Amino acid sequence: MEQAASRKPLSPTAFWYWVRPFMALIIYDTKSRGKREFLPRKPPEVFMYICGPTVYAPAHLGHARSYVAFDVVRRYLEFLGHGVRVVQNFTDIEDSIIRTAGQHGIRPSDLAEMNMKAFIEDMDRLNVRRATVYPRVTEHIQEIVATIKGLVEKDYAYTADGSVYFRVAKAKSLGALSHHDPKSIIVDVQAKVGGRENPLDFALWRKGEEGQPSWPSPWGDGRPGWHVECFAMSTKHLGPVIDIHCGGIDLVFPHHESEAMISEAFVGDDWCNYWLHNAFIMIEQEKMSKSLGNFVVLRDLLDTYKPEAIRLCLLKEHYRKNVEYDKDCFRRTEEELERTYEAMRKAKEANGEGNGGKIDTLVRSTRTRFFKAMDDDFDTSNAVHVLQQFVEAIHEVEHLSAEEGKAITAMFEDVGRVLGLFGCR
Repeated sequence: MEQAASRKPLSPTAFWYWVRPFMALIIYDTKSRGKREFLPRKPPEVFMYICGPTVYAPAHLGHARSYVAFDVVRRYLEFLGHGVRVVQNFTDIEDSIIRTAGQHGIRPSDLAEMNMKAFIEDMDRLNVRRATVYPRVTEHIQEIVATIKGLVEKDYAYTADGSVYFRVAKAKSLGALSHHDPKSIIVDVQAKVGGRENPLDFALWRKGEEGQPSWPSPWGDGRPGWHVECFAMSTKHLGPVIDIHCGGIDLVFPHHESEAMISEAFVGDDWCNYWLHNAFIMIEQEKMSKSLGNFVVLRDLLDTYKPEAIRLCLLKEHYRKNVEYDKDCFRRTEEELERTYEAMRKAKEANGEGNGGKIDTLVRSTRTRFFKAMDDDFDTSNAVHVLQQFVEAIHEVEHLSAEEGKAITAMFEDVGRVLGLFGCR
């Protein structure tokens, strides 16, 4: 599944074309715990890796929040003139997939294929633009094995009883991303069973078990460990360094922390320039997740409410803020969308005498406030609020001229391109 990276040419009439020299996109970076100006390594291109789902069950609303949020990140970067190459993986072999497939009496590969197909369909309905590449773990065993061999050769990994483990004690960056004190990390007291040197050492290659999927390797038949997979797939499709790595906040430790240690062994501390993490959707103050069994199946919501309303509802809060699940938000947002479309129809049908400079001032003010919000770490909460105020202002104005209508329509089109609304693909 590979799509060509796209980049629309800058329009000399667009508002942001003129103001960009005086504005900067600021992104919150988990590693530095602060906001930093976004400076891609090879402008205007941007290389972006998004941790995809482990496909043992259908997508839930928490997945939707993550992938809608990072879709907006991609859209805004492209709106600013960047060409964005997006890689989003599928973890299609893992304990949970093997276990769930066994419970249903089907092959793990069949379960994974079914859920990957359903995931793409759900994201399409939410207007999440497809990634440039969707790599699967099972299709990248060769690259993963090569990565592990490199780690062994560099003495960052060692073999034990048919498995391979990463030597955490040699890594300098443990705790650099999660900001955990390595001495305070709680480990399994039984972790040394199986030959690990250190309880913190994690598996890069797991010895195969009878009746489970496995692949040949220099260390015997087995399958990859979770953390090495993403680094190997990212390197394969994006090269040795990336600009942005995205995922849920629950992936910071141990998954992304472990990726950072692996990358340190190959390319140093600067493998990834910006780490972006979205917060949770909560149900009764607990995160929504498949593992906790408290999730809301996304497809059920898509069949109940308008997908565009679900998308807009998710964008009403900043991606780094935890949000309590509220199904009434979807109903209210459907009503707001209808009012928005009424304002858009009013602008397209405008043929009055006009309002002097009032509409020009309104549009300019709306553009300034909207892009100021987006430049502040993709603050869709404020951006949506600006959109709502714009809609109400349009409803209050009478006798729009055709030219005023065109200016208003152009504003809606730009908002739609950035937020993925109003039919803008």
